[in-house]
Amino acid sequence: MDYGPETLFIVVFLAIAGFFGYRMIRHGGFKAAMFGARIDRTVGEIPGEKQGPMSIALKVHVLRRDATEKLVGVELVAKSFASYQMMPITLSTSQAQRLASLLHEAARAQ
Repeated sequence: MDYGPETLFIVVFLAIAGFFGYRMIRHGGFKAAMFGARIDRTVGEIPGEKQGPMSIALKVHVLRRDATEKLVGVELVAKSFASYQMMPITLSTSQAQRLASLLHEAARAQ
């Protein structure tokens, strides 16, 4: 049998779609699959300064991969007239504390 590039494309596409579908089921939804962990709760949202027609916000989530591993999710959301972009950032608790320290230091700087 001769398999052409179309068949290879379909196989690769189905493998990627299947993997992402599995992550969505395992973690409990699209956004949780993007973080790679279940979202326990959303702590809050901070809107950024508007940049022309684009609005930006940061959302902070409490994530959980298993019963013992707690993580922090930072979601960067950029919206404009015809677009929506979401960038998930998963941090360990120590990384999140370091980020909080850096933000606190930058806020105090003169």
